[in-house]
Order: sequence, then C-alpha cells, then structure tokens
Amino acid sequence: MAPREIYNVVKLVPKPGKSNQVVEAFKALSQHIENNEPDTQIYFALQSSGSDELIFVEKYKDGDSLKAHGASSEFKQFAKAIGPFLAQPPEIKGASFVAGFEGRSKL
Repeated sequence: MAPREIYNVVKLVPKPGKSNQVVEAFKALSQHIENNEPDTQIYFALQSSGSDELIFVEKYKDGDSLKAHGASSEFKQFAKAIGPFLAQPPEIKGASFVAGFEGRSKL
C-alpha cells in the first residue's frame, strides 16, 4: 500500500495588533521548510479578509513526514515564539483531498 498523504488546516487567531509578529515568524519557518523538508509538499498561510485570523494549509507526503516536521527544532522554536501573540490555542483539523487540483505544471 502506498503512503497516504496528510493534509492539515490550521487556524491561528492572533491577539489584536499581533498578527504581524505571527506572519513574520511564519515567513521564516516556511522558508526553512521549503529549503529543508522536501516531504512537506504544501505549506502556506492565508489571512481572512477583515480579520487577523490566519489559516495555514499543509500537505505532507505521509505520516512520517508530518512527525518529522513537528519534531524539528525550527517548528518548535516557531511554536514557542508565536505563543505569546495568540488569543487562543491553534485549531488543527486533519483533512482529505476530495476534488479540484493542487497546482498546474510549469511549461
């Protein structure tokens, strides 16, 4: 059986006026992941219109990839750094791909 891809959708709610600190920390983390975690296939953040709420979309090659990501020192540093800026704990939901497409090939 082939490894099963893992998707996560994570909601972060920064304290008022603190979203920039969370976004800047995420920018640094996502650059590290892009350069050092080839099995993390999708990793981006969106900001809800008219709010500070942030939505993170993640895709991992398999469960081992997700475990390695969560165990990395860079991810642990990120979680510690943003903790004081959050209004509530992160809301993490596992998800399954049901339809659509994830990208287009580059010609």
